[in-house]
Amino acid sequence: MSGNFIFIDTNPISNMILSVGLTSADYVNGLNKLPENIILLNNDEESANGYNSHSKFNLLSGEGDIRRYLLKNPNASKKFIDYFNEDSLNNLTPYEIAELLYLAHMGTPMGRPFSSKLLNRYIYLSFPNEMNRTYYRRFSDFNHILDVGVKRKLREVHNALRVFLRPLVIKDIENSDLLDLVTRANDGLFISFEDIKERSRIYHIPLIILDNPDMASIVLKTDTVTESTKKVGDLQYNMRTSTWNIEWTK
Repeated sequence: MSGNFIFIDTNPISNMILSVGLTSADYVNGLNKLPENIILLNNDEESANGYNSHSKFNLLSGEGDIRRYLLKNPNASKKFIDYFNEDSLNNLTPYEIAELLYLAHMGTPMGRPFSSKLLNRYIYLSFPNEMNRTYYRRFSDFNHILDVGVKRKLREVHNALRVFLRPLVIKDIENSDLLDLVTRANDGLFISFEDIKERSRIYHIPLIILDNPDMASIVLKTDTVTESTKKVGDLQYNMRTSTWNIEWTK
């Protein structure tokens, strides 16, 4: 399998999603409301429009500026955590500041991902090769991001196959189907657009899981997806009825 897939590995206990193939634009277009204030954990001084002298972090405020930051340079590493207001930063203890530095350096929280002082709703950590680790205080916020990413991928495949036809208008995936995908992704799920098939105006997108969920990072880094996975079903889009369906292998 080449790189034309979406991979999601979900952990509802920590409210974490590890993903590949979902872009910062999917995040922007998928969230109902972007944060108003974020800490730039990678110390991106060029993108900042504020600075907190207590914590020594560069900041970015304003939904418009945050949107532009996420959409600019889509392949650049971006790491942030949102916060409620500057008072919440000024009240951070040295240990809590150290936790944020650990988060930036190690790419994972030292403890809980959600701070009672920052009142953050999200953590966004991007890495090379389109890998993202994101946290959602309300876990269901991820569902629409996945919906946006899947529709974008299908649209790209459809447009490549039918250069001279009108772009395909794709309806939203039902929330019950999104929940089904997210639940199945507890063991790591690939939605493979590389192996997509069309029969009778129905797109069949293979759903593939890891043989060993604990090996997710190694499989992705070593590009051994084909040898390390098995097909478990199809995500289907019917172009005649504009409806989605999932068929799991019995």
